[in-house]
Amino acid sequence: MIDVAQREGWANACQLYEHLHAGGALAALPPGSVRLNRDEVAHAEAVLGYARFYGTSVSYRSSSTLLLGSATFVAAGLAANAMANSSARRRAEASAAAQWRDHAHVRTILTNQRLLCDYRGQWLSFWHQGVVEFQGDMGQWLFVLRYEVGDPIMLHGPAAPWFAVSAAHLVYGQQGLRLPALAAIAWSVSEAAAHRRRAISGEIAPDSGSDGPRALPAP
Repeated sequence: MIDVAQREGWANACQLYEHLHAGGALAALPPGSVRLNRDEVAHAEAVLGYARFYGTSVSYRSSSTLLLGSATFVAAGLAANAMANSSARRRAEASAAAQWRDHAHVRTILTNQRLLCDYRGQWLSFWHQGVVEFQGDMGQWLFVLRYEVGDPIMLHGPAAPWFAVSAAHLVYGQQGLRLPALAAIAWSVSEAAAHRRRAISGEIAPDSGSDGPRALPAP
């Protein structure tokens, strides 16, 4: 179900997309407590869902039981031991496999040079210059950045579409607005513009208010 925060986040992302598409620029935030580089400008700050994608090493202990008794009893015991060890190995392999880890909600600052994420009391920098791929699912309010060096990062939540539009524009320039990850937002903006044109031409009665609601992805 789409809640109020998601609706506001979507509407803000659509408005920003329209602004940037028309040649506008990102506004700068006033100076804050976080010290930035001399030529670095902050554009937004919000709390976002956060995760990193990577594998790890997991150890497990295999069991070995001394079995005494008949051949049938010993064989059954060995089979049970083997099954237990195989299950432990599979659990360890599943835990070690590459997957989304470090899930948290983090204070996130977007600047003209990087994303700054306050993860467990440590500021982590994800530099725009190192991005090699931008992925996203705006219908799920999330986007993923993959880097030449380092593990991918996923950011999600009501503010994620706005951050996605901003980050795409900062990383790729005007071309970033045409990324497949932003297709749902581009469609919403296009539909809203067409709605306004039809209202002006008299094809439909204009909505109450100014521009009317932006189309949202299906819940």
